[in-house]
Amino acid sequence: MTKVYVLCPGNVVTGGPELLHQLVDSLNKKGDVASIVYYPFESTFDVPNAYKHYKVNHKAFSDVNFEGHAVVLPEILTGYKRFFPKSKVYIWWMSVDNYFKHFPTGLRRLKNKLTNYNKSPIRVHKLTDCSHLAQSEYAREFLANYGLTTYMLSDYLNQEHLDREVDLSKKQNIISYNPLKGIEVTQKIRDFYKGYQFVPIQNMTAKEVAELLEKSKVYIDFGDHPGKDRIPREAAMAKCIVITGRKGSANNLIDIAVPDKYKIDEDSKSFIVAIGEAFSFAFDDFENALHDYELYRTKIQNEKRVFDEEVNEFFESIK
Repeated sequence: MTKVYVLCPGNVVTGGPELLHQLVDSLNKKGDVASIVYYPFESTFDVPNAYKHYKVNHKAFSDVNFEGHAVVLPEILTGYKRFFPKSKVYIWWMSVDNYFKHFPTGLRRLKNKLTNYNKSPIRVHKLTDCSHLAQSEYAREFLANYGLTTYMLSDYLNQEHLDREVDLSKKQNIISYNPLKGIEVTQKIRDFYKGYQFVPIQNMTAKEVAELLEKSKVYIDFGDHPGKDRIPREAAMAKCIVITGRKGSANNLIDIAVPDKYKIDEDSKSFIVAIGEAFSFAFDDFENALHDYELYRTKIQNEKRVFDEEVNEFFESIK
């Protein structure tokens, strides 16, 4: 039987690595067919506690004969395909923007070429001998521009986000935001609307983030949206009014299915005025604003089923 080996950074607990574990979990529910292989290969890792509820096997690189099997690489590891010349290699595009960020420049690029060639990233137009998986419509469109066809392989939120009961009576006129994303735009908004309470999501546990979203009426995100982002969906399930810009995956209604009137072009001349109008509607008529997000929340609730169907299609392709 063809096995699937999924490369993942060791001891990292973020959205991307969790998604890699979710893939292995879904595959292993069809039988013992998939394993995580942590990198760097020369180090030893265990499955992080946060992911031990998934059905995950993990193997050391040195213990596996990859010949004839399938290998899934995150898009930041395109260079690693050189380690698997006799495998069916799939590149999983979870973040288009992160792919480009991993290309070295200047002296670092020369050093990589001379001493670390096997791990140096590969330009997308040279990846025609690989198969491709797209976590987002944004990624699918990006790959289509290079003539590359893809299998959709999205993701889903943990059940804890879907089962959460939110007491609307405890909602406050709080605007939460991620200071690591689109901070220049967010700061512009904060400087103009000094009368509103803005609370950054930083130095918080997962529980503290959930508690902040549960009491916030608004979540804003003017980042680059390199894929199908998690926090906007977590905020939507916490009954927040999610307001985004139009960069990256936010520019379509498939990846971030926020109603169009809550997607405000950060480059438009009327941006600041439009943001103020959105805030006023969210705070003054919150229940009607929340009603606008019913379809988005329903879509989020169906993501696990859709993901498992996509995994089935992917697995059929490698048999």
